[in-house]
Amino acid sequence: MTEGEGTVQGIFIRASEFPRQFGHLSQTGRAVFVTHHGRETHALLPIADYNAFIATTKSEEPDAAVSDQDLADWLPLMLVVVDDSGMIVMANRTAHAMARRADRSLPGCDLLEALPALQETMFQSYYNRTARTGEPCSFELPGLFGTDTWHRVEIVRVNQGIVLLARDVTEEVKAFRLADTKKTLIEAMLAHGGIGHIWINVRGRIAEVDPAMSELLQLPRERLNNIAVADLVPISRRVTFREIIEDVLSHGSAQRFETEFLRNDGSTIHAVGAIKDLRSVYGCEGAVIVVTRK
Repeated sequence: MTEGEGTVQGIFIRASEFPRQFGHLSQTGRAVFVTHHGRETHALLPIADYNAFIATTKSEEPDAAVSDQDLADWLPLMLVVVDDSGMIVMANRTAHAMARRADRSLPGCDLLEALPALQETMFQSYYNRTARTGEPCSFELPGLFGTDTWHRVEIVRVNQGIVLLARDVTEEVKAFRLADTKKTLIEAMLAHGGIGHIWINVRGRIAEVDPAMSELLQLPRERLNNIAVADLVPISRRVTFREIIEDVLSHGSAQRFETEFLRNDGSTIHAVGAIKDLRSVYGCEGAVIVVTRK
């Protein structure tokens, strides 16, 4: 047995010797460190030292509610915890920002009074169902924090009460709505029959044409694939037409133009058109040209 070094003074003993030495060691009133192959594996403390250690640990342990709050403040979405009476017991920093309230001012407030935008919406029915059955709900609400906004709200029952989560999905909703609008417009143009459109790539070559444009040019659609769209107009108008296309592909925006298109029989037809770039998060991906007879 040897004395420990450093701030912790105790007795070190090999594991093989510990059983027969236990009676003596328990009477020393000092810490006993059990080693195995030269490495400490266990520590034996007098009960007074153990109780003092536990008391110190508890006094230094952070408050659970504070830890939960700190964790919630890291979330990039609104988090609100409501008790069974409808009072807010915790709200993270994002919730205060979205509600335009001073930090830490929401706890203790009635949920519907603190967030009046929730009143007279389908929120209450979903909330009541989750509170009654424990079934989680997810839905979207318009105008929750400001006009022309959409938020996806989730309601979950936990031991502490009801948890509300919300995040802004305005851009997602608008994107879906715009996608539906574009689809509807294209279907209407196809049904109209007198409005032709051409999709071109970033090099100004035709990627696709619709039946109306194919009929206007008197050429099958497969014959038009991958040819330069500027080749469809007479030579005298090509410079101007190319400049319009290059400007839209380079700088965006939409431009209206008047030109002539060559038909398969050698004749020309006067037309009015407009061109708009196709732009995504990755940049320009081409353009759409819409054409009608003049």
